[in-house]
Amino acid sequence: MSVGKRGISFSLDMTKYVKQLKKELEECGKVPIFEIEVNDKNCATDYVICEIFFRGNSIVAQRDGVSTKELKSKFIANTKRVVDPSFSLDEHLQSLLELVNDDIEEGDLFSINYN
Repeated sequence: MSVGKRGISFSLDMTKYVKQLKKELEECGKVPIFEIEVNDKNCATDYVICEIFFRGNSIVAQRDGVSTKELKSKFIANTKRVVDPSFSLDEHLQSLLELVNDDIEEGDLFSINYN
């Protein structure tokens, strides 16, 4: 029975922490987006824009498709990371950006412009 109680307590603590991070993101005074400069297959410069928000216990970067498969999907492309209570908002954002960059590099439509 105590395991169940701890699970409920952890869930409530996580919900509270996610709300805290969400508030911090909303109050930072900046639009919560990533704008990543990329090159398409023709080496033309383009941008992958990601809207950042929280859904459940995850931080999400909703974006345009970065692969042919994602473009053909009926779902909106996104990258997400489960919130870790030992990470700050900045650490979550850095980790999410790394995951988005990985998705771009693994996709077949763009490469990241590191210049």
